[in-house]
Amino acid sequence: MIRMFWNDGVSNSGIAANDAIEASLDSVLDRFFDLSEDEDSFLGLEKPDDEVVQFAYLRDNIWLVDIPVPAEGGSYVKECEYRDCVDIIKSYYTDSWEIPSQFVLQKW
Repeated sequence: MIRMFWNDGVSNSGIAANDAIEASLDSVLDRFFDLSEDEDSFLGLEKPDDEVVQFAYLRDNIWLVDIPVPAEGGSYVKECEYRDCVDIIKSYYTDSWEIPSQFVLQKW
């Protein structure tokens, strides 16, 4: 089961990554929709094999999507519009999930 963690920058509420909770696709989409548009708002998802995807609010309808890949010494990143983030979240819940081809590896 996929686990979710998040922080809402306005209400300063959420769940830390270490305390991530199991979450259905619908509950993740609801949480993402409800997040405040604030620079401290983010949502993260983690699969059982420690594969993670994170969404951090940047500005007007733009989120930074960050997919850490420790084996490659960096994260695949891309600035995405809200609707693109929703598509990525939906894809993450499929068995055919893979990092979208337009993402760029940024070394740590």
